[in-house]
Amino acid sequence: MTRTKSLLVAGLVLASVAIAVSSRAGNVYRTDYLSMNRATALPGVVLPPGTYTFEVVEGHADLVRVSDRATRRVLYTGFTDIVRRPVGITASLAFGEAPSGDPLPIKAWFPTGTQRGLEFRH
Repeated sequence: MTRTKSLLVAGLVLASVAIAVSSRAGNVYRTDYLSMNRATALPGVVLPPGTYTFEVVEGHADLVRVSDRATRRVLYTGFTDIVRRPVGITASLAFGEAPSGDPLPIKAWFPTGTQRGLEFRH
């Protein structure tokens, strides 16, 4: 009887691991390297002209991290709202309006090859 229970427990453990691995394999984590030629803004931070890494944080489909590509220094991490990509929009970033001379606010990031985007909570 003890051997049967041991085999049952071992089987349950293996099944749990298989489920965890298959569910993780279904997650797609996105990363884009985006260059900007003028100052832009995310909530609480201004990004000077340069190249940045935009990425979805592993395990959180609505959490975005932005870092300086050259230094890898994280400049922004924040929750977003998942939105559909507007028809006809192929750009990776959507911008809001700003007074002349102010940084352009980044409204949303649309990862390459996806039909959905991540709208920043300003």
